[in-house]
Amino acid sequence: MKFKKRNRHKLSLFQHIKRWLKPVSLLLLLVLIGWNIYHYNPGDSLKVNANWTIDNTKLVSQEALEKKIEPLVNELYQLDLHEIKTELERHPWVLKAQVKRLFWDSISVNVSTHQPVALWKNIDCQNNQQQDNCQGYITTQGKLITPQNLFYHQPSENTLNLIELQSSYNPDKSILLLNDYRDYQKILNDMKINTFIRSNIDSLSIEPNITVVLGYSKQLQRLQKFTKIYKELRKKIPLKRLKKSTYDMRYPKGFTLKH
Repeated sequence: MKFKKRNRHKLSLFQHIKRWLKPVSLLLLLVLIGWNIYHYNPGDSLKVNANWTIDNTKLVSQEALEKKIEPLVNELYQLDLHEIKTELERHPWVLKAQVKRLFWDSISVNVSTHQPVALWKNIDCQNNQQQDNCQGYITTQGKLITPQNLFYHQPSENTLNLIELQSSYNPDKSILLLNDYRDYQKILNDMKINTFIRSNIDSLSIEPNITVVLGYSKQLQRLQKFTKIYKELRKKIPLKRLKKSTYDMRYPKGFTLKH
């Protein structure tokens, strides 16, 4: 039996291409890797794109929040979503932030803001309301936000109809101040409180120009007493006079009425 000898010197064109394809591909890959390493910019590779949703951009701007978390999305370490969330919620107007990863270089940020429910003024500031902690807003959560964090500098649709609360500066008691106002308004029903002042005593300014002095104790009982007296007085005294009067309810067995 005869065997044909393989001719190693005679290779087809396809065999030649196949023979050199792997080393050439490997060489190109090494060149590409080397070029990327040479032009590698760590800062660019770690920049994260954020998709923002903010429920009220009049209270806090996207630009301000982007600046706040910029160090956390551009440094050379693994992205910490919890740390970004915590930093966002340090902003005075941010109530809650949700941060989720979309891709390795992309996150979504959903921000819920505090909503102002009352204007606040510091009764200790006298005539100078431009000092620190002289004015601000109390939110629906009872949080006091003062000038260094104040967003509103001019009256707007968000602030024109807010109740005005006045007291000494004590952020820990702002929720109590707000809750007491709500209790007073509930008793008054349709009579709207414009201003609630808490100094050493409580007093209310009610539309259109009624003042009710409640004192420093038994305020709820005294206000209930006022509503009953006011209904009776409306039967005897012209409404125009009653709406421009001061009612001092601090007397145990009565009250005083000043026109």
